Amino acid sequence: MNFEGLIAGTIAGLVLAAGSAQAQQAENKLRWSSTVSITAPDPYYNFHREAMILNGQLVWDTLIYRNPQTGEYEPLLATSWKWIDDVTLEFVLREDVKFHDGRSLTSKDVVYTYNYISDPANKINVQSNVNWIKNAEEIDEKTVRLNLKSAFPPALEYVASLHAILPDGFFGNDGKAGSNGGLIGTGPYKFDEFVPGSTMQLSRWDGYFDGSPKGKPNFSEVEYRAIPDPSTQMAELLSGGLDWIWYVPKDQAGPLSTMPGVVVNPAETMRISFLSYNVRDMEGGNPLQDIRVRQAIAHAIDRDTIVKQVVGQGSTAITAPCFRTQFGCQQEVTQHPYDPEKAKALLAEAGYADGVTLDLVANSSRDRAWVESVAGYLSAVGIKTNVQLLQYAAASERMASNRTHLFMGDWGSYGINDVSALLNNFFTFTPDDMARDETVSNALKAAAATIDKDTRIENYDVATKRIAEQVYWHPLWTNPTTYAHQADLEFQAFPDENPRFFQVKWKD
Repeated sequence: MNFEGLIAGTIAGLVLAAGSAQAQQAENKLRWSSTVSITAPDPYYNFHREAMILNGQLVWDTLIYRNPQTGEYEPLLATSWKWIDDVTLEFVLREDVKFHDGRSLTSKDVVYTYNYISDPANKINVQSNVNWIKNAEEIDEKTVRLNLKSAFPPALEYVASLHAILPDGFFGNDGKAGSNGGLIGTGPYKFDEFVPGSTMQLSRWDGYFDGSPKGKPNFSEVEYRAIPDPSTQMAELLSGGLDWIWYVPKDQAGPLSTMPGVVVNPAETMRISFLSYNVRDMEGGNPLQDIRVRQAIAHAIDRDTIVKQVVGQGSTAITAPCFRTQFGCQQEVTQHPYDPEKAKALLAEAGYADGVTLDLVANSSRDRAWVESVAGYLSAVGIKTNVQLLQYAAASERMASNRTHLFMGDWGSYGINDVSALLNNFFTFTPDDMARDETVSNALKAAAATIDKDTRIENYDVATKRIAEQVYWHPLWTNPTTYAHQADLEFQAFPDENPRFFQVKWKD
């Protein structure tokens, strides 16, 4: 769809759109869309944020809540919690929580949820979110213990953001969500209808308990529609058929922002882009085993200019291999500022005065212009890149099989504010670890083996500083997410890419 034509064709319909939006405001309804076809309604058999996080927090609740403003944990389904030891967490549940069918929340529901999702036989989609859990046990009707396989310091981060509590027996005997009578939760909204891959209808749960940090539900109804084409989403937003969309393409965000009655908000996220270097032995030799070549690549890239001219608003150039709010993200590390002459000199010192050719693999689901910009800067100092844009699984296979020199990727840490959710995926001899540095790996593993904060910080300092000194990664920028919504909608974006619709409302 030609968006410039769409803009021109929509102007005449703005009065109708305003009337439609006002009607939805009067009905107190929120209609939103994404490109994702949600095939399962629960938050565990999905990869997409639309179901894992949005459904997970609207229809269900977690044991505790992390306040996005303060970063502090607050009571949600649990009134209190404590570490019994490095591998045991204990939670005391609220007395006044009911599921949408009217029955009370008990320890049995929490135990069922954790024992189900942590059982490898049940094959929930993102195993890294639960594979550190041994089991859960009921101490009494309102007290539960979560037993870990080994120390896992960021456990509360996962408990607070990704572990929606389901009612006992939710998946039934056949392992299908709601097959035993309904999609039941304790959250501020309840399911009215779910059409796999198409639509989802929620309505306000008037029995939602007092004192929740989420607050009482604001909307009477929430409607989701899968619309694969972003231009169609924007057309519906402009015509008043939608109230909120996200992941608006950068080239279309500008024209959209000129339209009255619509707010376009490019916002920073925790997702960071990086260039990863392969330092393993490769057939025919590997120029990246010389640190001077890695340093040259880092000095060749003008991150600030790429952010300003290509990535765009909502992005920030970063100089550490993690997001600044993550626990353990050491910012005082070795820097490699843009300096093309230094890059050329380092290449010459390493024996590549006439240039060098490297393979570069990148995630095809990200903006091609970002990759082309990096490749262009490398070419300017004599580094030719054979660029291949692949789906993430294929790109990851190239890393694992030692068949690329460079990988340009990104990682959002599932919104987890702990360095382990990022660096442990790439630097602990995993298939994606192209550095294979024992010092880094041992430090990250030591930080993950205790809940003592001082010990963790010491080890993360070792790991992040060595990653920067040895130039195993070159951090690039934070990825922006562009939201667009009706101007009368009060919406605040957060870096963890969690829209928190339970806080959104129409303006008075």
